[in-house]
Amino acid sequence: MRACVIFDTRYGNTEKIARSFEKGLKEAGLQTVCVNARDVTVESLKEYDLICVGAPTEAFSASKRMKEFLGKLKSIDLSGKYGFAFDTKLDWRLSGSAAKFIEKELNNLGLRMIAPRESAVVLTLKEKGAITGARLKEGEEKRFGQIGLQVGTTKAQSGQAESE
Repeated sequence: MRACVIFDTRYGNTEKIARSFEKGLKEAGLQTVCVNARDVTVESLKEYDLICVGAPTEAFSASKRMKEFLGKLKSIDLSGKYGFAFDTKLDWRLSGSAAKFIEKELNNLGLRMIAPRESAVVLTLKEKGAITGARLKEGEEKRFGQIGLQVGTTKAQSGQAESE
C-alpha cells in the first residue's frame, strides 16, 4: 500500500498537520511520501493507492495554489484510487472549508473517499490589531497523527480484502 500526502501551506501549519498525518499512515504500515503541492509531479500520482490532499482555508475555500494543483489532476486518470481531504481553518462558524472543496474535487476525479474530511483548528496571531499569522490549536498535531493511523489501518484492511 502506497500513500501520497500533498499539502499547501501559508504559515507552516498545514505542513505540520500533513506530516503528523503521514506519521500515522506509516504507523499503520503504509509506504508514504509527504510533499508540497508545488513539488508534485502529477504523473507520479498514478503510483499511489491513497492520495491525501490538504490546504489552508482561505476566502472560505482552498488556497489558490491548491486550486491550481487540483486543476492539473484532470489531465490524468485517478479513478479507483482512494482519497482523503483535510485543511487548517479558524474556529469560526463562517470560516468555510478548504477540505470540503478538496473532497468535492477528488470525488469529481473518481477517487473514493476513505474517510470523511477533517479540519485542524488554527488560532490567529495578532500584532497591534492586525493578523500576522496563525498557530495550531494545542493537540491538533497529535490528533492528526491518530487520524492518519485510523485512515492507514482502514486502507491496509481494504487492500487485504481487495487482494483476497
